Amino acid sequence: MGAFHENLRQLDLNLLVTFDAIYSTGNISQAARELGLSQPTISNSLSRLRASVGDPLFVRAPKGVKPTPKAVQMIGSVREALQIIDKGVSNPVSFDPATTRRHFRMVLLDQLEPILMPAIIRQIQDHTTITIEALHIWQTSVADRLEDGSLDLILSPYVYDLSDFQCSPIGAADVVMAARRDHPKIDGEITLELFKSLPHMALVPELRQQTRLEEYLRSINISRHVAYTVTKFWSFPHILANTDLIAILPGEFARVAARSYPLAIYPLPFDLPEQRVYMTWKNNRNNDAGHVWLREQIQAACEHL
Repeated sequence: MGAFHENLRQLDLNLLVTFDAIYSTGNISQAARELGLSQPTISNSLSRLRASVGDPLFVRAPKGVKPTPKAVQMIGSVREALQIIDKGVSNPVSFDPATTRRHFRMVLLDQLEPILMPAIIRQIQDHTTITIEALHIWQTSVADRLEDGSLDLILSPYVYDLSDFQCSPIGAADVVMAARRDHPKIDGEITLELFKSLPHMALVPELRQQTRLEEYLRSINISRHVAYTVTKFWSFPHILANTDLIAILPGEFARVAARSYPLAIYPLPFDLPEQRVYMTWKNNRNNDAGHVWLREQIQAACEHL
């Protein structure tokens, strides 16, 4: 026990805050900006922490730094400790977006960004203490990122059925067909025959499976030819407008895109179960006043739509 207390006496809590910021951003300069400190100060703090734990913690990477195995091992405990300390010394019901410094990180499909984020950004744009970072990291385990505290929220059509997470529906999403205006083979509607015969544009399989659309099409014996796949929704408008491909898209996203691109929107040629968007977070954020505020802003934006 004596050695345990001796280790704590030698460790400055601010070093752990710096460690968390560098781990989250993967970049020392960005961590300095987030904490409002100079880069030399952050580098000095990292040097002190390296000396304390006997490990380099971060090594150079193409766009910044990446954690060592020791840092990966530490991050969960460090974040849990910082959250416990913050909860103990702060007023849990006190959160003022005009004065409280907070940086939120969320993952959302880019189809949701032009629909939800303008309303949320308008709520924070005059508050210099609140920042939001939207990430697109579906190729990694977002559930793990929620677990270790490097993410605050996931906005997704996928239900995360995990015991330590909250997963709440925030709205329904209609689904439509989209194609370029004056498509030579479409006369007023996309029939089921056209749906099956025309080449499709779609998300890559690992993203498509989150909506379970392919699973449903198989269940009703409808097949399609996916000629081109992409990793982001904003690839769709330009490609559709300049080819004879067709695509299944979220309705609100298609309507936003059609304001800037010559796209026509059609009903699906089959019935599709209601699609919903879900907001997922870890249980330990349930009573976090800032987190509650963020969830309320997202819910309000969805209800407005």
